[in-house]
Amino acid sequence: MTHTLAARWRQWQMRWRNTSFRSRLIWGVTGLHLALMLLVVSDLVWRQHMFLHNQGEEHARSLAQTLAVSSTSWVMAQDVSGLQEVVESVASNPHVRYVMVLSPSGQVLAHSNRAWLGMYASDATSVRLLQAPTRAQVLVHSRNLEDIAAPIMSDSLLMAWARVGIGQEHIRSNLQQSVLLSLAYILLGTLLAYLVARITANWLVAGLQRLAAGFERAGGGERGFRLDQLHNDEVGRLGQRFNDLLHDLEKNEAQLLALATTDFLTGLANRRSFMEKMQNELARLQRAPAQGATVMMLDLDHFKHVNDTYGHAAGDAVLRHVAQLMRDNVRKIDLCGRLGGEEFAILLPYTHLNAAQNFAERLRAVVGSNPTRVEGHTISITISIGLSALEPTDELPDRALARADEALYRAKATGRNRVVLYTPAG
Repeated sequence: MTHTLAARWRQWQMRWRNTSFRSRLIWGVTGLHLALMLLVVSDLVWRQHMFLHNQGEEHARSLAQTLAVSSTSWVMAQDVSGLQEVVESVASNPHVRYVMVLSPSGQVLAHSNRAWLGMYASDATSVRLLQAPTRAQVLVHSRNLEDIAAPIMSDSLLMAWARVGIGQEHIRSNLQQSVLLSLAYILLGTLLAYLVARITANWLVAGLQRLAAGFERAGGGERGFRLDQLHNDEVGRLGQRFNDLLHDLEKNEAQLLALATTDFLTGLANRRSFMEKMQNELARLQRAPAQGATVMMLDLDHFKHVNDTYGHAAGDAVLRHVAQLMRDNVRKIDLCGRLGGEEFAILLPYTHLNAAQNFAERLRAVVGSNPTRVEGHTISITISIGLSALEPTDELPDRALARADEALYRAKATGRNRVVLYTPAG
């Protein structure tokens, strides 16, 4: 039996743990409120029960003592009629069942029911009373009856007993009404507690669900969103903290992406990033071959002479200057990259060779007419450019880059500072 109860308890605990946070909050608050109201109402009803019964006992005691005082002279005078009037007067009080005056031998001297006059009380309660000390006696104290007897004395002599019985049915009726009213209050209070707990749980869980959804979106790689409708509470502050963390994450990822895809010296795309963009452009071109695309390879002429003459710091400044000139003269859709050393490349989407050649000539002229000024030195530089179309038949972008590099080699071999287009015949 104990093992079965323990197993059921563990099963209930497991079910409770697997219940949603919203349900646990609603039923936990509602159950706690119900338990507290039951305890409070039970205590109040019990206190009212005790109070009413004590009041009933005090009322019966007061009537018995009043009867004893009022009956003394009539008992001493042995006036049965006067004594009966006193008894009937006390019997007229609400909820009084019976009133009697008993002699020390148990004879009924007066009774609210005249049929008992002159008879002897032989019931166990009366016998116990006749044997009791001469002081007020509680003969019956129950849910239905309060029976109190008070001695009628003459000096120290017991002349009779004044006995009053009061019914307690009205107390029970009042308690039943109180219990029913209390149950109605408990039901109403529990319903209100349930509604308040439900509203609170919905509000709290909604905020937590938005926060969880935000973590799922961020964990899935989504960026650029923020949690909104945040309140100035604990959940709202968690949401704001999430937004701050997501902002920091995006910032750090952008920095890492820049480090991974950007040449640290010139700020242009590095070789890996440039090749990925060329791969994307090749895929686009294979879907729309007529739109065309061209790749340019650029190399700074006699760059070793610059490093040897002015130092590597000046050489770095020349590289940065040329990179900036490239950025200033390309379109937004074009991509500039540094492939290594003094070697650069430009990807020109939606551009055929003749248009690319015109652009290359303009860029060569711009670089040649804009020298680099470093620490009081004016360093003039020229560039050689090789051009090749990105062909839809290329399996990899490296082939177009190799053709542009071959054209660049021809440009340098034929005197530098010039533009050469790749042709299969050379």
